[in-house]
Amino acid sequence: MTVRTLAAAIEEELVDVESQLREVGEADFPWLGELLAHVLSPAGKRARPIITLLVGKLFRYDRALHIPMAVAVELLHTASLVHDDTVDDSATRRGQGTVNELWGTDVAVLLGDYLCSTENVRVVQLFSRTLRDLAEGELREINRSFDWTQGEQPYWQRVEKKTSSLFATAAQSGAILGGASEHEVQALRDYGLALGTAFQVIDDILDFDGDPSDVGKPVGSDLLQGVLTLPTLIYLDRYAPTDRQDGPFAVLRFGQPTDDERGDLLRAAIAEVRSSSAVSDAREVAETHAARARDALSRVQSGEAPMQALNEIVDFVVDRDR
Repeated sequence: MTVRTLAAAIEEELVDVESQLREVGEADFPWLGELLAHVLSPAGKRARPIITLLVGKLFRYDRALHIPMAVAVELLHTASLVHDDTVDDSATRRGQGTVNELWGTDVAVLLGDYLCSTENVRVVQLFSRTLRDLAEGELREINRSFDWTQGEQPYWQRVEKKTSSLFATAAQSGAILGGASEHEVQALRDYGLALGTAFQVIDDILDFDGDPSDVGKPVGSDLLQGVLTLPTLIYLDRYAPTDRQDGPFAVLRFGQPTDDERGDLLRAAIAEVRSSSAVSDAREVAETHAARARDALSRVQSGEAPMQALNEIVDFVVDRDR
């Protein structure tokens, strides 16, 4: 199952979204067109534009407003991925080479900026705030890399800015454009925030527990780059031995390993997290946020078919394997 199979109520609209995304990729400058076609290929889940369209169907759906907004949300998401890969120096994304790996860092930064400059936006203030949140989330991640003492609070702040904010914008914008009441707009923003948080926690879990061929990147990529995600933070808080001075985390935190030693230590640390209950504990946290998303939807009384699909997306997010 994919998230697209849950979106039968907007199948025709998704065809239009894909068409408009292709048009973005068919730039007058052939080389730019090649770059855009690479990052805008249909390999993505399109979860965020699907949410925008489904939420629009709950209210007064306007094709001329909701489809451009869905395209804009996907473009902003893609731009954030390009920038994220560049900062992390990632070699693969969705099983293919990243822009920075294939064309270089300078090209990747400029392409990310180009995507962020789209004019297909109807809710400009909301979109702009989300762009700021995404940038802040990335900066928070950079600032806390290899910080073994940070605890969970900085993690949740980062997740809200870097991931949850865009899911919230996808849902909230669909409601605003559909003429929803303020109560309903807030409920759908809460849905997006909770869903985005669950999505990120599952992403963190898949970084330890997923199949690299499905996930599209090597296991443990985040920790190897110094990014402490929820399974690692749970392990350090609940399971890491406090009296063992030669364990990988102890040496990483208190020792002075060489660059060569650091890589071996990080791989050993990944193995320790995977062998503990930290991953299953993190999954329970994801389920908690999924329940909050469903509760937020229950505060909106409208649109039976789209509402069912939005609830099924919550199930998909916590059950997915990629």
